[in-house]
Amino acid sequence: MTDRTGPAWDDLAREFDRWEAADGQPTLWWRDDDAVEATPALARLQALARVPVALAVIPAAPERPLRESLAGAVAGWPGACVLQHGIAHRNAAAAGEKKSEFPPTPSTETVAGLRAGLTALRQVFGERFQPVLTPPWNRIAPDWLPLLPDLGFAGLSRFGTAPYAEPQPQPGLLEINTHVDVIDWRGSRGFAGTESCLGRLASHLAARRTGQAGRDRPTGLLTHHLVHDTATWRFIENLQDWLARRGEAGSRPVPGGLSCFVSAVDLWSPGFTVHA
Repeated sequence: MTDRTGPAWDDLAREFDRWEAADGQPTLWWRDDDAVEATPALARLQALARVPVALAVIPAAPERPLRESLAGAVAGWPGACVLQHGIAHRNAAAAGEKKSEFPPTPSTETVAGLRAGLTALRQVFGERFQPVLTPPWNRIAPDWLPLLPDLGFAGLSRFGTAPYAEPQPQPGLLEINTHVDVIDWRGSRGFAGTESCLGRLASHLAARRTGQAGRDRPTGLLTHHLVHDTATWRFIENLQDWLARRGEAGSRPVPGGLSCFVSAVDLWSPGFTVHA
């Protein structure tokens, strides 16, 4: 038995079959968090990725200042673009509350920091930067959402969990979330496991197919290159291999090959739609 066989892979294959039977395209996208500089782990991510990757970059972490090396790495990586990962990735929540850099009641200082971060990333990365906020810990209080378009943000990306209710629409702001985190943050802080990751992937695809989640919102893979262990890297490679073989099967193109990954640049372009 290889790493690409077993019940979880079979369940995913059946879900792809259902999409194909409905003439659908089970689109995916990929976000990787916490980039600040060119590291061996980032180089490994680039070498492994055969599809577009959106790098969520921290613009102002004092202990990990944004490095020029990251701009060079992104410039040499045609499939990568940059999103804004908060301000400094520092917890500002009240004692006893879940971690968040954007708790209720926005402060003037934090608003200014958010604006400065956007400006810095645009200057460093130019057209490779997409004005999309990915809040640390995937949390941002509702008070912030009406402010984001005026600050210059066109998109927001958090983490969606079952039952995958669609985010409340915010004028001028498109929300496209991730749904499969490969890290077990509440347990080992290592790989979350093949069954768990593929189960989440199939679950969100099924929710989209049956109308329980937005059909035009791609299913998001979330990675964190700086903390990947061997099993995590192997899973990412295996998933891409499985999708590539899926796309090459049969005498005609089958929805779900590596072409099923959509670029984050396209996601937040005006008029973006997934043809399904």
